[in-house]
Amino acid sequence: MYQIFRPSPREIPYASYSKITKPNSVHQCDLIEIPYDVDTDLLDNGPIFYYVLLVIDCATRYKDFIFLTSKSSEEVAKAFKSIYDNSDNPLDWPRLLQSDQGHEFMGSVTLIMDEHNVNIRRIKARFRHTSMAMVDRYAGLFELRVFKNQYVIEFLLPTGERCRECERFARKIVDNMNDTPTRLIGMSPNDATKFEQVYSKPSVKYNRPIGVDEPQLPKGSTIRFLLTSGEWENDPFERHRITDPIWSPSLHKIRRIVVGKNPSMPVLYYLDESGPRRPFVREQLMHIKEEPMLPPRWVLGDNRMHIRRSL
Repeated sequence: MYQIFRPSPREIPYASYSKITKPNSVHQCDLIEIPYDVDTDLLDNGPIFYYVLLVIDCATRYKDFIFLTSKSSEEVAKAFKSIYDNSDNPLDWPRLLQSDQGHEFMGSVTLIMDEHNVNIRRIKARFRHTSMAMVDRYAGLFELRVFKNQYVIEFLLPTGERCRECERFARKIVDNMNDTPTRLIGMSPNDATKFEQVYSKPSVKYNRPIGVDEPQLPKGSTIRFLLTSGEWENDPFERHRITDPIWSPSLHKIRRIVVGKNPSMPVLYYLDESGPRRPFVREQLMHIKEEPMLPPRWVLGDNRMHIRRSL
């Protein structure tokens, strides 16, 4: 019992995106919503856009977007096709596409990606902060700059009127992002698209040995893994209650070990079939060296609590 409530480690090193060096090998995508004011009067009869599809290349950091009128998988699939089939666009059909588990990235999107031999890796929401960090950063900058321009226009409008015009200056904003040098690759995304290999600095600083210099757990070791918020109770809201365990009550075996080289990465551990399919680093695993002492079997019987009635 004391093992599953042991405090979690303070620092957990995560893998960096610096291992992705070939352009158009891994892309990340996301769908963001455009705020819509019901009382706004539109001056034209054009389509009303409610969503924006964002796509970023993990190697070059090149960014693109498409405005959408809905989040149906059919329209999202057409948006992907318009981006990747454009000969003037540096983005091409990738080998791997990372997205969330939204239904807009299923259905027609899955079919069109299968036609071009693109694998889709759908990331759960509770792991988004590490697996989708690049497109999340892109989405934050996109929303900040686009909505900031809307607020500037609203300063000049009569009180109560809102500006929904963002398509006009969104392209200039993203083009400016692609012309701005990024810190990790040392060049702008437009310049990076001209190279066959793009090397970047690690986005994470490690305070311990990593890669081949890192002490490894033996393959087949018995472990408990660090739980995320609400994982053991399958809480859809990902809430962590004070009664929830911190480490998994179930025991698992290490099935596969991956050592990152050139550049060095933390050693990744994959568990057996009964465990989660995601990789773990050393800090996320508790090595169980001895056979754990389980509670007595009689607790499985009729162990109903006797509630004392109030007088």
